[in-house]
Amino acid sequence: MSQKVSSDDASVLLYMVPFIASGVDALYLGIAGGVSHILSPSVYLMVTRDPILFLIGTLSVILGVVLELSSTSPSGRVARLGSVSDTLQVIAAASFVLAIVCALYANGFSSVSGAATDFIEGRFSFIFPIMMVLFSYLITARFSLRSVGTPTVFGIVAMLLVPVSLYEVGRRNSLVGLVLALVLIVFGLGFFLASTRKDSDQEKANGAGH
Repeated sequence: MSQKVSSDDASVLLYMVPFIASGVDALYLGIAGGVSHILSPSVYLMVTRDPILFLIGTLSVILGVVLELSSTSPSGRVARLGSVSDTLQVIAAASFVLAIVCALYANGFSSVSGAATDFIEGRFSFIFPIMMVLFSYLITARFSLRSVGTPTVFGIVAMLLVPVSLYEVGRRNSLVGLVLALVLIVFGLGFFLASTRKDSDQEKANGAGH
């Protein structure tokens, strides 16, 4: 029992690493830069564009998932996947909201356009939550050759193209990149909803058949 509790505690700590590492790095950069407030736009961009922080955060979450699943009995792992998927989506939502709040704070809560620009230029500030959402779907998905053309796969591809649109297209024309990203998000969510509706209809049909 103590081993189970310690494994869960370790997983929780690993899930918190992306937030702790970013906070510590921002604190260090702010103090080292001698700025009047810890989080300036330059510090925000240095933290959110740091590939090492991104890798540390992503790998820590993956390790947390592996540790959480490995500490679960084989018979209970399928059910545990649903819980882990929900946890990943909570991490995605928390990181997304925190990145927006930090961008607003770095701009003194007075420049929404400046905060939006920093958020987009931050790169990993929106790539990380998108990856967590996709990861949450992938760990519960059962892929086969026939699943390649399903709405779920199309939804995943559309979501993967969002950061590409925001960064690659957005750095050439921010408005076009933002509009394209919003279109991809709408299509991605539409595909996911279509997949959910299809699964629901199949369950009803199977229930009626019995």
